[in-house]
Amino acid sequence: MRRSKNQTTPFYQPCREIPLPKREKDRYVDATTQRVLKVANRRICMACAFFIVLLCVILGRLFCLTVLDYKSSTPRSLRLGGEENLSRYNIVDRNGTVLATTLTSWDISVNPTKVKNPEEVAHQLAEKLEGVSEQELLEKLQSDSNFKYIKRGATPNELEAVNWLGYHFLTYEVVDKRAYPQGSLFSHILGGVNIDNVGISGIEKSFDNELQSHEVQLSLDASVQEMVRTALQNGIQKYKAEGGLGMVMDIHTGEILASVSLPDYDPEKPAGKDELERFNMPTLGVYEFGSVFKLFNTAMALENKVVKVTDIIDATHPLKIGKKTMEDFHGQKRPLSVAEVLIHSSNVGSAKIALEAGYEKQREFLKKFNLFEKLPIPLPERGMPLYNTKDKWADIETANVSFGYGIAVTPLHLIAGVAALTNGGFYNVPTFIKDGNKDKPMVQVLDSQISEQLRHMMWAVVNWDPWTKNPAKHYAVGGKTGTANMKDGHSYNTNKVRTTFVGIFPVTEPKYIVQITLLNPKGIKETSMYNNAGWNAKTVGLNLINELAPYLNVSPVMDYQPPEFVQKAIETSLIKNGRKK
Repeated sequence: MRRSKNQTTPFYQPCREIPLPKREKDRYVDATTQRVLKVANRRICMACAFFIVLLCVILGRLFCLTVLDYKSSTPRSLRLGGEENLSRYNIVDRNGTVLATTLTSWDISVNPTKVKNPEEVAHQLAEKLEGVSEQELLEKLQSDSNFKYIKRGATPNELEAVNWLGYHFLTYEVVDKRAYPQGSLFSHILGGVNIDNVGISGIEKSFDNELQSHEVQLSLDASVQEMVRTALQNGIQKYKAEGGLGMVMDIHTGEILASVSLPDYDPEKPAGKDELERFNMPTLGVYEFGSVFKLFNTAMALENKVVKVTDIIDATHPLKIGKKTMEDFHGQKRPLSVAEVLIHSSNVGSAKIALEAGYEKQREFLKKFNLFEKLPIPLPERGMPLYNTKDKWADIETANVSFGYGIAVTPLHLIAGVAALTNGGFYNVPTFIKDGNKDKPMVQVLDSQISEQLRHMMWAVVNWDPWTKNPAKHYAVGGKTGTANMKDGHSYNTNKVRTTFVGIFPVTEPKYIVQITLLNPKGIKETSMYNNAGWNAKTVGLNLINELAPYLNVSPVMDYQPPEFVQKAIETSLIKNGRKK
């Protein structure tokens, strides 16, 4: 465009705004361009909408993860009855308390061929991983293999610590790991699994298949188990025993509420434990229990009408059988009623009763209580009783069995047998599963009247002497003690004993039975240096019952009066022993 002669170029001062030329009001856009612009506009709108929706989804998911899931205080692997597909389900107690569960862990592996400085790497890994030695790691890192596990079942903290090392030759695999929230409290019953989560002992082994598909609920009660363990541990420490066991059972259903074996171990760290720690004494140990067996002997004689409760047995002198002489520990040295034979735990009186009955009646009676067979319990650790399997027993064997020698059974055999003696005469196979005997018929093995008489005599065993402390006297406890010499090889060591107390409560309507056994307790000043069961196992048992009764909703018995034959036995004993107040 050419300027006219009269048109001059304007001069603009510094900082003055220079006006732009006016744009054309109506720029021409052809139809093709308009279509392209509309398509582009739609695509931009669709893209914006897509990103807005995606942002909403992300924000919603973050809200669920950080707010909604956080409000649930139960970890994923501890949820019961959820929809999660667990590789191994929980084991819980009778109240639903988790005893064994499955948690997420990690297997950490290495390719040794890619490790250039194995000494340095082994040192760093040993600092981060618990339970793995530097020497063990070094051997793996120097291997010619291209794959080695350096830690299986690592915790989240261990994984994070190893990750921070930044080594490219380390790999990780998410796996399930069995965990036991109660620690060593149920170690012998629960057992354990191997590195591949396969049950190798205890309930974990017996229910290995069931645990792949559903939860297993035991008859045990975590609170009762803790009370028993604490009482037993205190008793072991007080009487300087080498170990011990304790059990509590429902006397009518056969359900085990507690089963403790000490010493015990951590089921998550079973390696390196000695044999006694791993040994489940209540179900696997086979022992002679001494005078506790006088309960079976008395019941057998009454059942077979060999004696009556009022009959008198002469226990004045020791009893000679062949070359053997039997005598009583602190014996009464006088004629005793059948009730007094039990009250004063007379070996002479028990042996005479057994010999009067004969070995055939004795053996048949014990057989009814499953004392000659393994118990069909849901545990692989089951002990087989030891006894003379010959067709005929000699008189000395019959006499020995009457007071608990010459026959060895597991503690579980004993507690189940005494329960049947005192619950009205019905035998239940002991079970560790809740409602495990619900649909099974009870077998009557003893007349109910004799069972009642035995309960009253057991009450007298515990309560006849008013000078003896009894912390559970308001719960009408009946019981029996037993002290047996322990064996060293094939001979008895008279300096080592196994002491046992079995108690039922209340004798009026028994609900529960308790057993306490101590291994080689020592005499202390408080016991006048005596180490027999009446001074230690009985004390531990009565203290435990006093603690258990309120928890188990057992009310005190304030108006109990024993029958006349028991009162007469007590009266005679008090006079003869100068203990009457």
